[in-house]
Amino acid sequence: MKIKSLVRLMMLLWTPISLAGADALWAQAKTFAVRKEDSHIGFAVYKWVVFKEEGRFKDFAGTIVYDPKNPAAGSVEFTVRTNSVDSRNEGRDRALRSQEFFHVEKYPTLGFKSTSVSAKGADTLLVTGDLTMRGVTKRLTIPVKVLGLNRVGELGELAGFESSFAVNREDFGIARSWDIISKEATVHLMIGASSGGRRASR
Repeated sequence: MKIKSLVRLMMLLWTPISLAGADALWAQAKTFAVRKEDSHIGFAVYKWVVFKEEGRFKDFAGTIVYDPKNPAAGSVEFTVRTNSVDSRNEGRDRALRSQEFFHVEKYPTLGFKSTSVSAKGADTLLVTGDLTMRGVTKRLTIPVKVLGLNRVGELGELAGFESSFAVNREDFGIARSWDIISKEATVHLMIGASSGGRRASR
């Protein structure tokens, strides 16, 4: 009996909290720091129409303010180091860091800063903000799915988010002369963030 009770207790402690049940833990907006080890910032384009090529950025930081009871009080801010781009191909990575693409020497970072957040349904947010790449800033609205909230011992309060959206690379002056790749790039974000607690990876 004691073992069964312990198992049930452990399951309760590790089960993600639904947004409807988050009120008990989050009485006000919380500020979450993005956990790089639990997050992914990726992108994909098509080459020659039929080949899908993917890449990611390995170095980034971000802050998310989130209140499940009042999403409009939230905010998002991200900074990405452009020289951390990784497409699993050294030659392609050199091209991506070059003047024609991210021009990392002149523009070492790209970033996003929200201007407003609103709720759409039970577990989706619409985050409007300014995306800046290569010195060009464009406003866009990004759909963000809230994957869950939890409190896990020494790791503190945790939140998971996911988003996919498209950007036109030519809007930011990226590779305008490269007709072999699609103008539209799909960005995929999987974000793990924590508030308080220890930042070590698990």
